[in-house]
Amino acid sequence: MGSTAFEMAMTAYRNNDMEGAYRQLLPLAEAGDTDAMNVIAGMFLRGQGTFRDPGRAVFWWKKAVELGNIQAMADYGDYLVTTFYDGKELKAGIGYLISATEKGNMKAGESLLAFALKSNEAGAKAYRTAADYCDSAISKATDSYLRTQYVQKKGMLKYKLKQNRLGNNYVYFAALFSAIGAVLLMIASVDLFLEIHMEFRNMFPVFSYSKHIPWQADITMFFVAMLLFTLGKVSNKLHIASFLQMLATVFALAVVALHFICVVNEGMIWYDRLVWYIILVIIPLMLGKMVGEIMRKMLGIQ
Repeated sequence: MGSTAFEMAMTAYRNNDMEGAYRQLLPLAEAGDTDAMNVIAGMFLRGQGTFRDPGRAVFWWKKAVELGNIQAMADYGDYLVTTFYDGKELKAGIGYLISATEKGNMKAGESLLAFALKSNEAGAKAYRTAADYCDSAISKATDSYLRTQYVQKKGMLKYKLKQNRLGNNYVYFAALFSAIGAVLLMIASVDLFLEIHMEFRNMFPVFSYSKHIPWQADITMFFVAMLLFTLGKVSNKLHIASFLQMLATVFALAVVALHFICVVNEGMIWYDRLVWYIILVIIPLMLGKMVGEIMRKMLGIQ
């Protein structure tokens, strides 16, 4: 934190004597100077005064962050969010930037603001923290141009936060769509099978109701099931919905396989009914998927 040795090393750094700065900073970092650790990390990342080694840069940043260096938290967080596009590294970077911004680090605030403005999945806390930073920047702005810029950026962040909340709600609606679609797909698969192979109706008394359902209703169920399946594409965050989708898909494929087994055992040629397959199954599936995609985009589900 501003030791004489560190200041001498930084003087060499500012005078572009990178090799001299590196020779002075490395022993300080090894001795536990967190400011030196942070600068050394950046030098390793950029290859200043030494060879370029991102692995060593991350090593020193992590040590500095663990020891509570706020500037290292800001620099390391900025490195993570500008290097990784998903995964735990990106989440860690966002977390570091949020923490450093909340502690008053302006570089972290600017990095978090830039990231939040370009990302649609930064998260509610990142948007709120970046908006709070804008408030601070507005109060400290030295001219009206800067104030206007931060006011506009805060407005954009408020819009992103609103979209983020809507997106989270869509996940639950999508899960509901998926569950309903899965149930309809299984029912429609069995009903169509029994419509074609009426001899099996007595073997499945639980589906005795199918004789009272016209085949047009089964086609409608196929159509609606695929529409809801498509709307439910974002339901992976809710595992029960994903499980039901998988179960319904396996179930429907099993029914189709059973149908072809029956056709072969009866000595029938399956492609004699190709037009019926297209009318009864393929067209509803394609139409349902197409309409589902249109509705999903209209609702704003990504």
